[in-house]
Amino acid sequence: MCTDLLLPMFDDEYYPDILVAEVKQHVERFAKKVEKAGLSEPDIYQFAQLTVADINKMKPQFEDLDSSLDDTAADYIAEAMMMVVQEQGYFDVEMEELVATREW
Repeated sequence: MCTDLLLPMFDDEYYPDILVAEVKQHVERFAKKVEKAGLSEPDIYQFAQLTVADINKMKPQFEDLDSSLDDTAADYIAEAMMMVVQEQGYFDVEMEELVATREW
């Protein structure tokens, strides 16, 4: 599953692959946390906030390479995080809530 994460960002030349790969690593770490049994939705949202905080720190790196974490990137990242939680059986999680703390 994780191999398919963020493929649209990798396919879009606007987003530098090296930075997309780093974003993917953050999402994969999020996935490992979500895989733990017995998590509540608040736990998932807390892990998501930590992941988004790490991605927020990458905003200047994208800008340095004439790119950005724009609305399209936000959609791709939110979709990837949603794939992670749904794969683990959490279907009541709100996608927008997963990335609510984004600064992009």
